[in-house]
Amino acid sequence: MKKILFISHDANRAGAQILLLRFLKQLKNVPEYQFKILLRHGGSLLRDFEKVAPVYHWYHRELGNRQKVARLLNRKTFQEQILKEIKNERYDLIVSNTITNGELLHQLRPLVKCPMVTYAHEMPMGIAMYTDPSSFNQTLRYTDAYWACSEAQRLIYIERFGIDPAKISVLPSLLPDGAWQLKPSEEAVSQIRKLLELPEGALVVGAVGTFDWRKGIDIFVQLARQSEPETHFVWVGGHEHQVEYHMITEDLRRLGLSDRVHLIPHSDRPFDFISAFDVFVLTSREEPYPLVVLEAALLARPIVCFAQSGGAPDFVEQDAGFVANYLDSSAMSHYISQLLRNPELRQKMGHTAREKVFARHQDERAMQAFLELIEKSCS
Repeated sequence: MKKILFISHDANRAGAQILLLRFLKQLKNVPEYQFKILLRHGGSLLRDFEKVAPVYHWYHRELGNRQKVARLLNRKTFQEQILKEIKNERYDLIVSNTITNGELLHQLRPLVKCPMVTYAHEMPMGIAMYTDPSSFNQTLRYTDAYWACSEAQRLIYIERFGIDPAKISVLPSLLPDGAWQLKPSEEAVSQIRKLLELPEGALVVGAVGTFDWRKGIDIFVQLARQSEPETHFVWVGGHEHQVEYHMITEDLRRLGLSDRVHLIPHSDRPFDFISAFDVFVLTSREEPYPLVVLEAALLARPIVCFAQSGGAPDFVEQDAGFVANYLDSSAMSHYISQLLRNPELRQKMGHTAREKVFARHQDERAMQAFLELIEKSCS
């Protein structure tokens, strides 16, 4: 039996963490492997991780005041104990679920003899945003092999960071449980439209993501400004306490768009919202291979994205929506209008998007690739 340690930088409800959880839920049913999880920080998915496997908590959990103070006073001792346990476990493989764990890999390397893999979910902008050069260089130094989310991302790591092509492989995304049965619900769509107080017959352009620059929330506002006055725009994700949220709402107020651009904080009903979209738009400047695009495709929604933005253009191509030139919001707006004005085209491209998911992301194929990469890395 092979023993594996998976490291997640936190347990927040975001693409990398969700994807890791999906793989671990299935790996739990494979008797040849035994694994534990190390969480550097907590988050809303904490209980989900704990249900899958034993968890090392690198951070200070929210405990009673006395326990919390004790941990803060003994942080070094506490983390040293975790490192000692990891050393004694004698793992056959360590998989880091992000490029941001360089400092931790640096601490682990002298303690373990097994290979260390980095499952990379970031591209150059994300690397600059979420880590510093020293930590990233440590990731490059201590990583024996890499798993990429898309071929586009794999090529960037080879060209920009000098990764040996033989040491980086693409791991296809695993879709959510029950994804193949996922279909738009008329009742859910009706509820969402009522919640947003949309006028009868109003068309909806939607996006899902955090309120940040890399995700292109600023471009989303420009698309709304360039659109027909009867079109509504819905962005799902982020938090109302973010500075960006208040900046965006002020932009919308000044532009007179507050009544038809709806900013919805994080929701546990993303599929219901996507079902209510007529067109799904990915304004991201960079995404290795966004899960939300696959989820929109499962719901037969046509997709509009930017070229040179990561893996999404490789999925959309010329038949599941449109790919605009990088940051060309005018071209993106034109493609959106084309889809909104042509219901038959929307339906055709949405249907093609759904067929592509079935063809390219079967659970068996993704899980087989996952197991093959684990076995290859352990040997």
